[in-house]
Amino acid sequence: MKMKNSPILLSILFTVLALVFPAIAGTIITIKNISSLNSIFLIQFISTSGGVLVALWIMKKSKFSFHDFGFRRFKAGAWMAVIVFSELIAFFNGITGKDGFSAQYVFILLLFVIAVGLCEEFIFRGLIFKYLSAKGLKVAILGSSFLFGIGHLANLASGADLLMTLLQITYAFLFGLVCAEIVAKTKSIVFPIVWHAMHDFIAFLTDSEPNVLAVSIYVFHCIVLIGLAIYFWRALFPKKAVMNLKNPESYV
Repeated sequence: MKMKNSPILLSILFTVLALVFPAIAGTIITIKNISSLNSIFLIQFISTSGGVLVALWIMKKSKFSFHDFGFRRFKAGAWMAVIVFSELIAFFNGITGKDGFSAQYVFILLLFVIAVGLCEEFIFRGLIFKYLSAKGLKVAILGSSFLFGIGHLANLASGADLLMTLLQITYAFLFGLVCAEIVAKTKSIVFPIVWHAMHDFIAFLTDSEPNVLAVSIYVFHCIVLIGLAIYFWRALFPKKAVMNLKNPESYV
């Protein structure tokens, strides 16, 4: 089977590609023994920006247009307010008190999360979602979400807390699921990019050691995502459409 005719294999390779750039940044940071938060995020920004360029190059060379990958406008919906409100809940955890926190830190962090939002959405809700769509919309939604969640297992290798990593994987799957559904519904990748960057930015600003409040906020986010996932799933695959398929006379 040729690779270009295997959406699943391509999707796995794209997932590996998404992990390459954080790994490059991590390797440089480790070898150089860099501890400054500003320098760490700057290196990660530069590396991730490389991922953005590679993803765009692959899109350009593919048989699809940028419009096909979701580079288009979309109509706002009430669900956007739900998402923004749920993200702001994280501030109950307080602002991070890490050393080096400053206006410069916030600016570099903002650059980094924008790059991450672009890179990961281009790959997971752009390339992977589009290629898996050949297997059906449900496969594209669930498959891209599963790969996005699995990709966060790499956090364990960096020494991240086990409980928070497992919660993050669960959140990542649900986040990917809702983002994929939004792309399917709006035909646009724009909001997932903005949402992704916003979530990461708030997460870093409110980052703290695992505690009851931090875990509770994660659980709350997951509950909201489950609700949104059900809402979009029903909108995309209404039961009425299923009933029509079972009753051919409805087409007469």
